Amino acid sequence: MLLENKNAVIYGGGGVIGGAVARAFALEGARIFLAGRTRAPLEAVAGEIGHTGGTADVALVDALDARAVDRHADEVAERAGGIDVSFNAIGIDNGEQAIPLVELPVEAYLIPVTTYARTHFLTAKAAARHMVERGSGVILPLSAPMARMPTALSGSFGIGFAAVECLARQLAAELGPHGVRVVCLRLDGIPESASLGSHTRQVWGRAAERLGIGLDRLLEMVGSGGVRGRPLTAAEVAEAAVLAATDRATALTGTVVNLTSGAVLD
Repeated sequence: MLLENKNAVIYGGGGVIGGAVARAFALEGARIFLAGRTRAPLEAVAGEIGHTGGTADVALVDALDARAVDRHADEVAERAGGIDVSFNAIGIDNGEQAIPLVELPVEAYLIPVTTYARTHFLTAKAAARHMVERGSGVILPLSAPMARMPTALSGSFGIGFAAVECLARQLAAELGPHGVRVVCLRLDGIPESASLGSHTRQVWGRAAERLGIGLDRLLEMVGSGGVRGRPLTAAEVAEAAVLAATDRATALTGTVVNLTSGAVLD
C-alpha cells in the first residue's frame, strides 16, 4: 500500500473532496485524522473508512482558529507519533458569484481572500512544525482554475486561491531543506458535488438565479471547461492526492498539480 504507516490529517474531512481523499488515503494504508466543524459528516466518513478496514479518528476543529488548529495538530502528533500528510479541503459558502467585481462590497470581496489564505496558512504552519522535527512530510493545499485563468463573474475566489498557490510555493522553498514537500492541487469545477451535500450547491444555485438560467445548465458549464469532454470527479482528485502524498513523488514540490482537465493549459 502506498501510504502504509502514514498519518494523514484531513481538514474538511466530512465534505465531498475531503471525504473522497480520506477514503482513498485509508485504502492505501494511512491512518486518518478527520477534522471539521460538524460531527455528523465526519462520523459518516469515518464509518465508511472503518467498514473497509481502515482507521479514522474524528475531531471538531475550526480550521480558521489558530489555537484550535495548533492544539489538534499537537494531539495528533502525540497520539500517532507524527504527521506525515496534511490536506486542507475546507470550503465556504460565499455566494457572491455572477456579480461584477466592481459591484461587490469590499467585505464580500475579502471573504474568500482572507478565509482561504488564513486556513491554508494555519493548517500548513501547524503541520510543518511537526514535519520539520521528523525531517519529512507533505502539505497539500487546494486551489481553483480562477487562480490562473481570469473568469468573469466568479467573484474573488480566484484571488484567494492565487494567494494559496503563492503560499504553497514559498512554503516549499522554506521547508524543502527540512524534508517537507508542498504540492498544491488546482481543481476544476466538480458538478457532482452539488448533489452530494456540498456548499457549492448553494453557491452555484444563487449564481444560476442571478444569471437567469437553471442550476442544471450552470452545472454543465461548470464541468465543461476541460478538453476531455467530461467533468472532473472527486475520485480523480483523491487519486491525484494519493500520488502527490506518496514517496513515489519525492521530487514533486513547490508546484501546482493541474487537475483542471485542460481548462487551464500549462
